[in-house]
Amino acid sequence: MEKVIALLVLLSAAGCQQTVDNQLQNSLRINELQFVGSHNSYKKAMSENYAQDLRQRNPQAAASLEYEHIPLARQLDLGLRKLELDVFVLPQDNDFAVGHVQVIDMNSHCDRLSICLAQVRQWSDAHPSHVPIWISFNAKDGVIAGLPDPLAFTADALNNLDQLLQEALGDRLIRPQDIVDLKWPELEQARGKFLLILDEQGSKREHYLQGWQQRPMFVNISADHPAAAIMIINDPITEQARIRQLVQQGFMVRTRADADTMEARQGDTSRRDAAFDSGAQAISTDYYLSTNPFGTDYSVVLPGGVRCNPLLTSQPCSISE
Repeated sequence: MEKVIALLVLLSAAGCQQTVDNQLQNSLRINELQFVGSHNSYKKAMSENYAQDLRQRNPQAAASLEYEHIPLARQLDLGLRKLELDVFVLPQDNDFAVGHVQVIDMNSHCDRLSICLAQVRQWSDAHPSHVPIWISFNAKDGVIAGLPDPLAFTADALNNLDQLLQEALGDRLIRPQDIVDLKWPELEQARGKFLLILDEQGSKREHYLQGWQQRPMFVNISADHPAAAIMIINDPITEQARIRQLVQQGFMVRTRADADTMEARQGDTSRRDAAFDSGAQAISTDYYLSTNPFGTDYSVVLPGGVRCNPLLTSQPCSISE
């Protein structure tokens, strides 16, 4: 009889927790979530001939690039909800190359942006109730000594990028113009959608901010700008107080749990722990699998992939999809 009572208590507790989770999900806004994403999500390993040459010329740089990812759809299957794509202008083409460093580090699971977008759109179509997926973009045109100069990301190139994004995901976007006074949509109304972020500064950002209300991408800009809504703040240790303040004000933030392979090589979790504690909604990593190539136990994993943001919600909960 005591075993039966104990079982009933456990079942009742489980039912209560499920009810709590359901109630929370029905009222949660999307800034009240926290989830893991990947950094340079498209990236395959460098070709060995380039890697060997770089090791001889710049061992530190070579070591920082010794990471790679599984295909985008498999990342999404694992529960990752933040992706990052680096894009280069292609001559006489409205598409964009996807890669990390011109020539030497361009191996990609989708070497054209149209292919990457088709892959995530296909995955989204098959999982229509997914938590919103963030995709950030670096518009790459930096000059690197010894490598060919990439084409500049002009205003026209940014407009072409917008057009491609609109064609692929336009009907699924949460847009900058939709967010008034940092009031984010409720999760149940935002399922199956995307948020796009241009992670740039300087002239590219200034070009993009012209008419930002009609653009598909949010812009990483200071909090006092009317377009400010999503921030990219990469260091959750030195910037933790700032991240926490912004999140509590209603901004959404992406930060990084690791960089340049250092944390994984050393098994150092201090940056990862600071990232989660900061309340940043999106935690990017190169190590979302349970193992890493360096033999340490470093990984960045949230059971279920998405949880209630501990900085903004009073009790833990899991998010179903």
